[in-house]
Amino acid sequence: ISGDECASARTCRDRLTSLPTGTLNTGLLFVRPTAAGTAFATRWHETVSSPPPGKRFAPPGCCTSDQQVFGRMVRVGGGYPGLAPPAGAPTGGRLLRADGNLTLGSLPLALFMNGHSYFVQRAHERLGVAPFAVHATYTLDTHEGGAKAQRFREAGLWRADPPPPQGERFLAYNFSEPPEVAARRAEYARRGLSAANVDVHLSALEAYVAELRDALALARALGRTLLLPRWTCWCDRMWAGSDDIFRFGCMYPGAQDGNFVPFPCPMDHILSPAAWAKAGVGHRDAAFLDTLAERGVRPVEVLLLP
Repeated sequence: ISGDECASARTCRDRLTSLPTGTLNTGLLFVRPTAAGTAFATRWHETVSSPPPGKRFAPPGCCTSDQQVFGRMVRVGGGYPGLAPPAGAPTGGRLLRADGNLTLGSLPLALFMNGHSYFVQRAHERLGVAPFAVHATYTLDTHEGGAKAQRFREAGLWRADPPPPQGERFLAYNFSEPPEVAARRAEYARRGLSAANVDVHLSALEAYVAELRDALALARALGRTLLLPRWTCWCDRMWAGSDDIFRFGCMYPGAQDGNFVPFPCPMDHILSPAAWAKAGVGHRDAAFLDTLAERGVRPVEVLLLP
């Protein structure tokens, strides 16, 4: 089973897992087709479909998803940590003894990546690996299908969109570091401080949105579809104040070993893909230029001179 751990470099290097105290994620799961595996899958399905009475599985105490039911089923006694290495196995290894005489294995994060490791940290590039699968977790905005598809689309992994209409015209603008962001970074460097902080990040977002406003207006006036640039983020974005990223170099707690800031911003770190879809704002992602190149289409570069 996969997990939501984010320490991709440490996990890959030391072959460790934090599953005992972390979240078991059933988005990537393999059950061996043995008698025991089949029996567990059957029991899992029955527990999700018709939870027995009591707080362990039934709402409102629990559970609202098959993932939560899975977690309570395999943890001994249904509590934390409830998982431990089998006899003779190394502590922190990828094999764990679970409830019901089960052996639970941790899928290696480097090959079965969650959304933060792949789309935000880009750990596969840093580690030089080609993942077997990518799970679009850690999305923002609505956390639903549209947000997940957008992450895949930006990464060039989405192939379900129809081809662009014949004769569709586009407007792209090259991203360059805004002067105010460069000035702020230089000031922090002069003081011996990291530019990975919320001050630099907010300054960058303000500049990006101002550029985007002008580009949208120009695209509409010219009757073209806007191609979004690849912006740079100087701080990670989380869901709640309880995810205290400021003590970890503006990185999600647990992911700081990757030292991935700054990083190319996913769209939902700046804008709401759901709001754009609802408003019918026509646009394409920066990865769209890569697909044009794959089809042998050469964009025409236009320079605006003063």
